[in-house]
Amino acid sequence: MGLDCGGKMGQFILVIINTVFLLMGLGLFIPGIVLQTNIDFVSDEIKPVLDQVSVTGIALGDVVKNLGIGFIIVGVFVFLVAVLGLMGACCKSKCLLTIYAIIVLLILLSQIVVVILWFTMQNQLDSVVRDELSTSLKNNFREDSLNGTNQLSNGWNYIFLTLKCCGVNAVTAGNAGDFANTPNWTKGSKKIPTSCCVGVTASNYTAPPTCTDNVAAGTYYTSGCYDALINKFDTSKYSSVFLGVGVTIIIIEILAMLASICICRGQED
Repeated sequence: MGLDCGGKMGQFILVIINTVFLLMGLGLFIPGIVLQTNIDFVSDEIKPVLDQVSVTGIALGDVVKNLGIGFIIVGVFVFLVAVLGLMGACCKSKCLLTIYAIIVLLILLSQIVVVILWFTMQNQLDSVVRDELSTSLKNNFREDSLNGTNQLSNGWNYIFLTLKCCGVNAVTAGNAGDFANTPNWTKGSKKIPTSCCVGVTASNYTAPPTCTDNVAAGTYYTSGCYDALINKFDTSKYSSVFLGVGVTIIIIEILAMLASICICRGQED
């Protein structure tokens, strides 16, 4: 059945929109791969520590480890939806167009919910993750070693070495910081562990007392590990870009639904 003028316009718009979505789906593979590269610091030694923190019931280690994979899965989903839209537009299939419109509507509603949750819960989420990391350090840090009997202590020391940080919150010169509240660590004269000291490596795990005992400025990592972990995924400098892209996608999704309706109505006429 032929299309009227409105149907043809809808078909043209839908083909253009889904061609763009097709490319976007493929494009999501790139940040997915980049994220997987950035999280290579989550080694088998570090993951048990991150697993002590849960985000909406999911272990933080699993969230971080699979973030890039999530982007790739979303990219595949967007790609398949775009193919469905293109097939519906080119074949003028009411069935495919109806399924496509419903999927796009569900995606649109999901995006709105996610954005609302993000802005309302971001500060709360930050506080929960920081507090749970602090609790884990307080309760589980027992040894200044990378291969001791306590797996979580080993993991914390690997975090300090890998992220070049010390404690959950930043340590100030001359103070023990979070390590003042680690009752299970028999620290002796030490205020901070060897892994917090600049220049220490896994193969050369030694540090002078000026760092571990005196916490002299310039001898230890001044960044807290919560901030160091967040910086691994810092997207604040791209926030305006993400906002613009998000609004554009929402507008395109609305146009896609309207275009699919126009094609269906154009056939009926």
